Amino acid sequence: MKQLTPLKLCLLILYFTAGQPAAQAQYQYPHTKVQPVTDNYFGVKVTDPYRWMENMDNAETQQWFKAQGELTSQWLDSIEGRAALREEILQFYNMARPSRLGTDLEIYERNNRFFYRKEKPGQSVAVICYREGRNGPEKILVDPVAFSIGKSIEAAFFLPSNDGKKLAFGLSENGKELAAIRIIDVEKGTLFPEIIYPSWFGISAWTGDNNGFLYTRNNSDNVNDTNMLLDTKVMYHRLGTAETADKEIFSRAAYPEWDIQSRDILSVSISDDNRYLIAYAATVLDEFKSFIAPVAALQQPHITWKPVTSTEDEVKGIYLRGDDLFLLSHRGAGNFRVLRTSAADPDVKNAGEVIPEQKQLLEKARQSKDFLYLTYSDGVNHFLKRYHFATGKVSDIPLPLKGTINATVTDPAGNGCVVEITSWNMPPVKFDVDANPQVQKSVFEMNAPVPGSADMVVEEIEVRAHDGEMIPLSIFYHKKLVKNGTAACFVSGYGSYGMTISPFFHPAFFAMMGKGAVVAIAHVRGGGEKGNAWRMGGFKSTKPNTWKDLIACAEYLVEKRYTSAKRIVAHGGSAGGITVGRAVTERPDLFAAAINEVGLNNMLRLEQAPNGPGNATEFGTVKDSIECMGLLEMDSYHHVKPGVAYPAVLSTVGMNDPRVSAWLTGKFAAALQRASVSGKPVMLSVNYEAGHISRDKSVAAARYADIISFALWQCGHPDFRLKKEKEKITPREAASTR
Repeated sequence: MKQLTPLKLCLLILYFTAGQPAAQAQYQYPHTKVQPVTDNYFGVKVTDPYRWMENMDNAETQQWFKAQGELTSQWLDSIEGRAALREEILQFYNMARPSRLGTDLEIYERNNRFFYRKEKPGQSVAVICYREGRNGPEKILVDPVAFSIGKSIEAAFFLPSNDGKKLAFGLSENGKELAAIRIIDVEKGTLFPEIIYPSWFGISAWTGDNNGFLYTRNNSDNVNDTNMLLDTKVMYHRLGTAETADKEIFSRAAYPEWDIQSRDILSVSISDDNRYLIAYAATVLDEFKSFIAPVAALQQPHITWKPVTSTEDEVKGIYLRGDDLFLLSHRGAGNFRVLRTSAADPDVKNAGEVIPEQKQLLEKARQSKDFLYLTYSDGVNHFLKRYHFATGKVSDIPLPLKGTINATVTDPAGNGCVVEITSWNMPPVKFDVDANPQVQKSVFEMNAPVPGSADMVVEEIEVRAHDGEMIPLSIFYHKKLVKNGTAACFVSGYGSYGMTISPFFHPAFFAMMGKGAVVAIAHVRGGGEKGNAWRMGGFKSTKPNTWKDLIACAEYLVEKRYTSAKRIVAHGGSAGGITVGRAVTERPDLFAAAINEVGLNNMLRLEQAPNGPGNATEFGTVKDSIECMGLLEMDSYHHVKPGVAYPAVLSTVGMNDPRVSAWLTGKFAAALQRASVSGKPVMLSVNYEAGHISRDKSVAAARYADIISFALWQCGHPDFRLKKEKEKITPREAASTR
C-alpha cells in the first residue's frame, strides 16, 4: 500500500548553493517609497517602512518589482561568461536530472502497466510515459508541451487508476503549482471532458471501481490571495459528471466536531485493500491529525470519522495493512520507531512497538504487500532494510552503491521496489529490487554518465558551533583545488521542518566545480540530520541556532583556507532565507556576497501571506508573546541597519510563487539597498515565468546561471567580470534610495 502520509504544505527547498564590485561602480536603484507603519508587539514597537509593498495587486507595487527586475536583468546580462555558463548547466541537465529532495520517485505499476516521467533531450519539461510490462515498448501518454500556449506548462502530479486504464494528471503553468486536473484514457489516448481547477495537492486516490477519485481543492488560484490555502476541501469526483456535482467528503465546514483549523491542508487516501478511508489534516509539521472510516461511507451523505492521531501523538507516517495500523513515530525515540495499533479501535498512546529505535535515523518507510521497506541514515549514507509483516523480522537489503536512497513501491499489490541512489558526486542511478530480494539495474534508469564526476573530492566533517554542538558540514571541490584561500566558496544552509539535506547530485555543482569553486552544505539545526532533537534545536525560540550554525561553518571554511572572507558566498532558499538573511545581518563582515532565493525575510508578517497561517506551526505566531519575539529575532528585514557595509546580495522572487509571497523577499532587498554603505550591489531578480520551484530545466538553468555568475563576479573570478559598457547602465527610475 502506498504510504498514507499527509500532503504536507511545505516550503519546499530550492536547494542549490550559489565580492568585489567593479571599481567605483555606482548602483542607482529604482525609487522605493518609504511609508512607515508602526506596530506594537507586546510592548515592542516595530516600524515597517515598506508595508505598502504587501499589496501585490497594486499597480505601484507591480511597477516597483518590474523596475527592480529590469535593472537586475541588465546587470546580469552584462556579466561575461554568464551565457556560456547557462548552456553548460543545461547540457548537464540533459545528461542527469537531479533528484527532488523529499519527493518520492514517481513510478507506478497498475495491472502490469508502468507509468513514469521521462526527460526528452531538447525539451524543457518531462513527459509522462507508460509501457505494457516492465520491458514493453515505451509510449508517450502526456506531453505538457501539447497544452502550452506561450507559457511553460508542467505536469505537476499524476496517478493512474487501479486497473491502469485511466490516468489523472495536473497541469500547471509558469511554476504556479496550482494545477488543472485532467483525465486521459490510456488505451485510446483521448481526454475526458472534465477540467477540475484549481488543485495544488492533486489526486490522493482512485476508488475501487476505477470510475472516481478523491482530490484536494483550493479556494483560489491567485497566489496573492490570502484565502488561497485556507479551508481546503477533499472532494469525490465521478467520471463523466460535472465538477459542481462533486461530493465534499472532508472539510472544516462539514465536520466541525473535529476541530479542523482553517489553515490545515486536508487529504484523504484509500487503503490498498479498498476497505478504509484515511483522512489527514496537516500543516508544515511532520505531525498531523488523522481519522479513519470504512470506504463504504463514501456512498453515505455524511461520513462518521473516527480519530486516529493528533499532532501531540508524535506520528509522521501511517501504514494500513488489513486491520493493523503501523505508525512511524518519534514518541520516546528521537531516531524514530514503528508502532502498531488496531484500525477498528485505534489507540495510539498504547500502541505496541514492532520496530525499536536504532542508532541510525529511520527516515522513511514504504509499504508493499508483505513488507515495510525502511530507509535508515547515518548522516551521510542511507541503508535499505525491510520489515516482514508475517515474521516481524527486519532484514538488510545489500545495494551495489553507497549514497542517498530514494525508494518507491511501484505496486501496492506486489513486493517490487525501485531504488534510486545518488550522492554529491554521483548522478542518480535506479535499481529494481524484487521480493527475493535481488537487485539489478532498473529499466527506468535514464541518466547518462557525467564526465568529470570522478574528479570531485567530497569531505564529510563536523564543525563546532557557538554552543559546542557539532554541526555536520559537507564540502566538495575539484581534486586540483589548492587550499590557499583564493577559491570562491558557496556555503548553504536550510534548517527548517526537520528536513534532512542528504547528499544529492546537482548539475550546477559541476558547473561551479569546473570554475574552481568550493561548495559546502551546512547541515544546520532545524533540519532532521540528527533526528528529532536536531529539528527542535532550530525550532521557534531556538531558531537562532540555525543561522549561528551557518556562521560557524563559514568561519571554519575561512580558517582552514578553503576560501577567504573576500570570496565566500552565503546561500539560502525559501525557509533558508531566514538562515542566510540573519547570517548576513549578524555577520556582514564574514561574507563577500549572499544569494537569497525566494527567501522568508519578513517573519513578523508571514501570517499575512497566503502560506503564512500553516507555517505558524513551524515558526510561531505573533498572537503569542514568546513566539512573537522569536519571529522578530528571525526577521532579516527588521535587522537591517543603516550605515552598515553589507555584502553584495542577490535576492530572487517568482511572481507565480504560492509558497513565498514576493513581498516577503522584496522588502528585505529594499531595506538593504537603502541601508548598505559597502558600495556592493543589492539586486532583486524578478521572474514572471516561475514560481517557487520549476520542473522546467531551461528555467532552472537560467536561474542557476544568474546565481553562479553574480556570486563569481562578486568573488572576483576572472571569467565573470562586467562588460565595459555595464558601468553605464542605470535603471529607468534612476533616483537612488540612499
